[in-house]
Amino acid sequence: PVLFRERSGRIALFFKVGRTIKDWRTWRTTSDDEGVHWSAAAELVPGDSEGGRGPVKNKPIELSDGAILAPASVEREQWRAFTDRSTDGGKSWQRSATVEMEAEDGVQAIQPTLWESAPGMVHMLLRTSAGKIFRSDSRDGGRSWCKAYPAGLPNNNSGIDLAKFPDGTLALCANPAGTNWGPRNRLALFFSQDNGIHWSEPFDLENEPDGEFSYPAVIALPGDGLAVTYTWRRRGIVFFRAALDELVRQTEPVPAEA
Repeated sequence: PVLFRERSGRIALFFKVGRTIKDWRTWRTTSDDEGVHWSAAAELVPGDSEGGRGPVKNKPIELSDGAILAPASVEREQWRAFTDRSTDGGKSWQRSATVEMEAEDGVQAIQPTLWESAPGMVHMLLRTSAGKIFRSDSRDGGRSWCKAYPAGLPNNNSGIDLAKFPDGTLALCANPAGTNWGPRNRLALFFSQDNGIHWSEPFDLENEPDGEFSYPAVIALPGDGLAVTYTWRRRGIVFFRAALDELVRQTEPVPAEA
């Protein structure tokens, strides 16, 4: 399930329906009273045959032009990532083309996380099978995307998430292991203050030899707050909250040549 608060204050809940991942479909319900009451749930894209439109794991973002952009992907024989765009408050959605990967044999990508750096300039980071996070950029509000390329961060083929703060700081949460299907025993935050070109050293949230910490969700709180949730040993959920500037002060930027 994915929760998303629109600028209007309305909360949308997206969730999957289906027996297998490759066949699931996305449904949506909304609340105008902080989750006390919910609308009747309905399929996001009626008759969807792709295996899940709209947000697959991470939250949508609301762009400067008011459009809602959802990070999407499907997991069939070939993993495919794309975005879904709505200009009518989530009533209808337009799919972008599939994000192509730079020439690396067999690399597949799913579960994007999004941010907008300037009007119409949108970016995504992707979970991949390459042992590293990939990035793609859009100059037209997510309607089309460049070929995805390595972003300079490790990835163990586990979920990631990112939030952008009012001062432009990006906060990314990921498992910093650089092997496909690598261990999930370490979960960390990375910070960037130049639109994701360079990233800080990791700030560990968890690091245990036999741990399993994964599938983070990250949001910016009013003021300078950051909140993260993630699974704990697949038996519970951790909620972490801190001031962004306190965390950034405890990390060192990676030198540009790295």
